[in-house]
Amino acid sequence: MKKVYSLILVFITIMHLVACWSQSDFPKPLIKEGVQPYNLTKSEKYLLQSFGMEGNSQIISFNAPYESITLNVNVYRLEVDNTWHSISGASISIGTEREPIDVLTGTFTMQLKENYVIDFNVNSGGIFSFNTDEIILDAETMVSTIGFLQEFQKIEMYKEIPVALMVYDSGTSMRSYSIQDYFEPSKFEGMDLVQVVTLTFTDEEL
Repeated sequence: MKKVYSLILVFITIMHLVACWSQSDFPKPLIKEGVQPYNLTKSEKYLLQSFGMEGNSQIISFNAPYESITLNVNVYRLEVDNTWHSISGASISIGTEREPIDVLTGTFTMQLKENYVIDFNVNSGGIFSFNTDEIILDAETMVSTIGFLQEFQKIEMYKEIPVALMVYDSGTSMRSYSIQDYFEPSKFEGMDLVQVVTLTFTDEEL
């Protein structure tokens, strides 16, 4: 059943990119250079709600500058010294030959699972999937904050774009956070687990 849930995000992406562009009630692919949340239709939002996935998943559109050929996905965990440690990541590239597509464009999806696992799918000239490992905490999580990218972000080559933030703690209260707090990790001091997902576009071939 978990596998079915994961495939739903891929299915929605395929519907957008292949079958539904010609329908007037579906949003068009991202034209300007940047990343932004995909604007789902009412029926697609209902589908996510029906499977209990609306609050723990997101689809992001990206359209990279022409010189960009590689997308790097990084997942970080905050260490006790308030520094970020990479716990997972992956890269996709169209290469200098630009195959099978000429421009690095497509969709990036993520879904939060049990034990702090995150599933990812990147659709850009093909579908690539990966996931993070389980994390076991010493204390039970009592409060949490989950934040996803909410608005368009311009792509700057080699600059990380935070697209998701997950904060968990065993206490009884928690302040509000923004995904931009990634650049000021000291704000998360005292939290039991902090995870961040970033996207970076480069002109380097894998």
